[in-house]
Amino acid sequence: MSIRWNKHLVILYDKQHGKLICNALEKAIGAAFPECDIITVDDIGYTNPIYRFWKAKISHFYAKNARFIVSWLSKIKEKKELARIKEEREKAASGKDDKLTFSERNSAMGRIVHILNRFRPVVIVVTNRYALKMTLLAKKVTGSNVKVVAVISDFALSSEYVRSEVDLYLVENDMLKDGLMRYGVDRDKILISGMPFSEDQRPTHSKLEARNLLGLSGELPLVVINGGEYCTATIKENVKKLLSIKEKYSLLILTYDNRSIKRYYKKIADESGVEVIFKESLDYPLIFAAADVIVTLPETHFIYSAFVNKIPVVLIDGITVLEHDVYRYLVSGALVTPAKTPEETYAAVEELLVDTDRRNEMIEREEVYYLKERNLTPERLMYDILMIEAPTDPAD
Repeated sequence: MSIRWNKHLVILYDKQHGKLICNALEKAIGAAFPECDIITVDDIGYTNPIYRFWKAKISHFYAKNARFIVSWLSKIKEKKELARIKEEREKAASGKDDKLTFSERNSAMGRIVHILNRFRPVVIVVTNRYALKMTLLAKKVTGSNVKVVAVISDFALSSEYVRSEVDLYLVENDMLKDGLMRYGVDRDKILISGMPFSEDQRPTHSKLEARNLLGLSGELPLVVINGGEYCTATIKENVKKLLSIKEKYSLLILTYDNRSIKRYYKKIADESGVEVIFKESLDYPLIFAAADVIVTLPETHFIYSAFVNKIPVVLIDGITVLEHDVYRYLVSGALVTPAKTPEETYAAVEELLVDTDRRNEMIEREEVYYLKERNLTPERLMYDILMIEAPTDPAD
């Protein structure tokens, strides 16, 4: 069967958190389907300046006050999403039309409408929850027949992804598929594709080169601490415990752009005499080349990169509904060393640095998981997805 197709496919992604996922998808789709013109659009291309401004402000506010408000807000948000899903299912069962409200028509979807009108894509692939919501609204406004593919590149399911109008879901594991089906998504709409992975996440330096570039002195092992979106504001006691242990390891703390948390930890480090370096950006190749142990909140892409690069993970439970679910999934699979208290965190780090057998055991489990995931993402999968709209030669 010959394919004659030069249509547009658009990938919408979050520039800050989803660029590597986008690169992996673009490469896989381009290799499997060279007849397709691929357009990638980051969140600057489909959100307006006002939304981005307030999103940044709210994120900074959460980072400072996360321990007190995020858990509460997460539960409220989850209940709201479950009510929305129930209402959508009831409307679908009754045959009622789901009409757009005034606020929906005037939301931040205008740029996606522009993308649909300008490029007239046959498929849009979205890699985050906000883009999915806006794409489906824009599709209703324009009356477009574009197919919408949602990529859930996470270990656990956020209910915000559950949308009845999605044409196809690509999910990371069986648990995600089961979760979508429980919410009423048709089994035939869900493909287990594993985690999209970009080679840009692999180290480009030797361990010694990476340590020198980071400015580390001495030969102490390096423990990398990642507090995720809330910049370690939710795990301060765990970090303080690690900062109190002298001459056993050096620490690299990812603070992103949170200067107050950096000042807070620097003061403690100076008082305790522990070697600490801070990174404001997530430089995958450099950090994973130098790291000996990762201590992190349940941040899926960071953890998966640790698996690929054979670095054992100490996982601290988070405070949001999604973080709890990711934590449970990874702990149940014995893929990480769990730690909830500061004492457990230190003990886990100590074990992985001292007990070579335990360290090798955890790395082997991670590697098996990664290799399994690689087998779930053959080029044929991307080919099958795009065949949704690919015309065939009439002679065939």
